[in-house]
Amino acid sequence: MSVIAELSVPVEDFPLGRALAATPDMQVELERIVPTDTGALPFFWVWGDDVETFVAELEDQTDIDAVTVLDRVEDGALIRATWTSTPGLVEGILQSAATLLEVNRYENVWRFRLRSPDREAVASLQRYCADNDIDLRLDRINSLTEVETGEQYGLTDDQRQTIVTAFEAGYFDDPRQTTLEELGDEFDISSRAVSKRLRGGLRNLVTATLTTHE
Repeated sequence: MSVIAELSVPVEDFPLGRALAATPDMQVELERIVPTDTGALPFFWVWGDDVETFVAELEDQTDIDAVTVLDRVEDGALIRATWTSTPGLVEGILQSAATLLEVNRYENVWRFRLRSPDREAVASLQRYCADNDIDLRLDRINSLTEVETGEQYGLTDDQRQTIVTAFEAGYFDDPRQTTLEELGDEFDISSRAVSKRLRGGLRNLVTATLTTHE
């Protein structure tokens, strides 16, 4: 059964992170990683006023064969880099047959969200990283069913439906496009009950996604 895994690695265990160490004021926004015959071809935006230094640092990384600046905009550039097939995090992801869904940098770690064929494929990626001295940490793993229903965030069906309905109706917009009373009419419950569902659901979301559990 397909699963969604959320993993993290220290900045220095990802080539982009090592390049950022030399240009700490730069920011990276990864577009995608596309498997190729010889490795992976990522497209990403880099933002800041030191693009040339960042590119030069990236070119020095042994994990990368080539770096090309595809487009320049004010304070940024779109870059394409071809990864090598030498041992590294990207090669491990490719060997595990996982699909990269999202990558974000949070202070000293990169967090990856992957869709993997099954739990064994995730375990295979963990073994690969352990064998190659990559400090990979599995933060969360859930089946696609759990992700689609919100179970991985500890939401009840009522909480999930209420949050989604409130969002689609503009309750979280500024200014708000609907009220608790109108949402209550939608579910045939009181405005107080809607408020309780929203508070409980949002508390569970924050606990599952934004707080740190050791």
